[in-house]
Amino acid sequence: MTDTFELPMWWDLLATFLYAIVGTRFAITRGYDIIGVLVLSLVGGVGGGLLRDVVLQAGTPMALRSTWYLTAAWSAAGVGLMLHRMVPRLQRILDIVGAASLGLYGVFGAQKALLLGLSPLSAVFIGFLNAVGGGLLRDIIVRNEPEVFRPGTYFAVATIAGIIVFVTFEAFTTVPADVSGIIGTTVTVVIRMLALRFGWQTRAIGRR
Repeated sequence: MTDTFELPMWWDLLATFLYAIVGTRFAITRGYDIIGVLVLSLVGGVGGGLLRDVVLQAGTPMALRSTWYLTAAWSAAGVGLMLHRMVPRLQRILDIVGAASLGLYGVFGAQKALLLGLSPLSAVFIGFLNAVGGGLLRDIIVRNEPEVFRPGTYFAVATIAGIIVFVTFEAFTTVPADVSGIIGTTVTVVIRMLALRFGWQTRAIGRR
């Protein structure tokens, strides 16, 4: 790795905020009460980071060391509650928010792995776990089949592509980490939005 500059905490907090909005929207569409909304916004917002830090064994998870993470998640819940009646007009924005949260979280997780000396391939795995972990925990809690496992519009594909681009820049070039992060996140957002626009989907294995 040629660049050891660590992405700032606000990068992780922004991902937390955006993913918590997705969790809030999920809870509202399922008809949950305020407790359900707050719990799922928190799980969606910090779940991926918790899994990342536990797997990396890097000490107490960041979400538990700083109150900013709880603040970000529940602020997002407040925003989601205020705007949920406007969702039909905001769907495109919500799609972008979801894609951006995947990209930001994926990049941040991958860089934490690289900074701890893990291989580029391991960094891609950690980044992916960071990106989809919140949604995975959310689906398990509500007894849903995890979205990441289901055929559908490019979700995991977009996430992995952005992480690979970021890790490639980080591990093999001298491009600054923040620039690499922006590029990787942009790749995820662009692929995800194009997939939604043109209906690009993965297919189930073994089905015709």
